[in-house]
Amino acid sequence: MDYGQILRRAWQITWKYKFLWVFGFAIALCRGQGGGGGNFNFGNTFSQGDMQNRNMPISPDVLRQIEQFVNSPAFWGLIVGLIVLILLLSLLSIAVGAYARGALVRSVNRVENGEGLDFRQAWEEGKISFRPLFWLELILSLPSLVIGLSVLGIFLVFFLSILRGGILGSEFSPDELARQLGLLAPFALVALCGLICFGLIIQLLVAIFTVFGSRAIVLEGRSVTASFGRAWEVFTKNLGPILLFALILFGINLVVGIVLAIPIAVLIGGIIIISIGAAVSGAWPLLVIIVGMVFIIAILSALVGGVYRVFVETLWTLVYRQMVGLAKPSGLDRTTSGMPELTSP
Repeated sequence: MDYGQILRRAWQITWKYKFLWVFGFAIALCRGQGGGGGNFNFGNTFSQGDMQNRNMPISPDVLRQIEQFVNSPAFWGLIVGLIVLILLLSLLSIAVGAYARGALVRSVNRVENGEGLDFRQAWEEGKISFRPLFWLELILSLPSLVIGLSVLGIFLVFFLSILRGGILGSEFSPDELARQLGLLAPFALVALCGLICFGLIIQLLVAIFTVFGSRAIVLEGRSVTASFGRAWEVFTKNLGPILLFALILFGINLVVGIVLAIPIAVLIGGIIIISIGAAVSGAWPLLVIIVGMVFIIAILSALVGGVYRVFVETLWTLVYRQMVGLAKPSGLDRTTSGMPELTSP
């Protein structure tokens, strides 16, 4: 297997057929690429003495209303509504991702077979394998969904247990809060660590079946159930080349991330400086500039993520064709075979 040629070919297809970036953006968006996180640091707004003396910044009436809401059916209706919303958004994300992946894989296969391709044809290609790909990705998404809901459940139990300790009632004391946290924190920590370890193993298996199972469906016409066995067979028989390509993609991803981090860090620094200046001087029109800079960061991340996702999907499609014998023999000239030779501008 010519690793350099496959990498070059993947980039040539990615760069020439720029309309495929739309599908790459859809996959990147549905996969939540780029991730994020928050670090919230709430200062010591009121001291322990204030809490013991009930000199809290929230009136007792408001606290009583919060406690009544938490103990009412409306609270559980809100929780159920949140879970339903998560499920609906998950289904939408799976559907969009399955359609975009099918369109990308079939489009690359079409190009490699020497057929013409435009955006309308690529869009139509996505319809052909949409249903089996949707069921495959739905099955593969279930473990992550279960883990996510389990984490939500842990935090919910943790929150309700603290409330039962009287944090919102007149009998509340900091010592009681500390006791509640001391009892629940170890169990919550063990549960979260177990879910994280389990999640890492599951995500590895999901990645294997997503990459190779989807191509077994699209390129070989396998059923959803048969695609699992086929994916595992291809993975175990070609473990060396697959790990090498995975390491190459990891390196590319790392380099791209470092290159992008520099301008994004500059933009974020500018946002912080402008925000401080606007707050001090009262020049709130500067918020328009802040919104514009945030928009630039979002567009830059989305564009790079979409292009990179097209490259990755194209690369794995070319690799899969080589592994299962769908690609043309290496000794056959591309020009005489009728396949277009792509060149990067």
